[in-house]
Amino acid sequence: MGMKGIVASAGLLAMTAGVLLAPPASATAPPPELSVRPAKVLPGEELRFSATCFGTFTAVTSAGLTGPVTLGGRPGSGNHAGYGKAAAKSGKFKASFRCEGWPGRPGASGTATAEFEIVCPPPKTTTPTTPPSSSKPPSSSQPPSSSAPSSSSARVAPAALTKPCGTPGKPPQVKVTPAGAPQTGGGV
Repeated sequence: MGMKGIVASAGLLAMTAGVLLAPPASATAPPPELSVRPAKVLPGEELRFSATCFGTFTAVTSAGLTGPVTLGGRPGSGNHAGYGKAAAKSGKFKASFRCEGWPGRPGASGTATAEFEIVCPPPKTTTPTTPPSSSKPPSSSQPPSSSAPSSSSARVAPAALTKPCGTPGKPPQVKVTPAGAPQTGGGV
């Protein structure tokens, strides 16, 4: 065997020894992550959760959800998703899930959280409807109807009919006093 063959054999032997004698590299997995879209919703609207977990995982839970959100996907595959509905109450909420990584995959275990906000819908405003204009002037021979609403009452909904966000079906309490009752409370 020539000098070139001996050098090549020694180099190959050194490389093989380096690979075989090196400590085994442990497979690391990223920590669990959770995201939610959209970040702002109205009560009852749908939320989409995306999670990263290389192991087994729990459902996503939050006080701002109507119930737990089951994540789809095979355990250990990494990417998971699920859909849930926003609760009827407004506010800022945190959703979370727990990931338990596989043995030998450090970093994959933990709890991940995501924040979302439930906002009240803007109040509905009504615009007054105006009758179509005509080229004829109004007739003065007919008396005005007393049952027609005034223009100011057609624009604003009464306070007793509006519903605050988060309490469907319960109008606010309005104190009503009879006509002629003393307003100070100390009358006879």
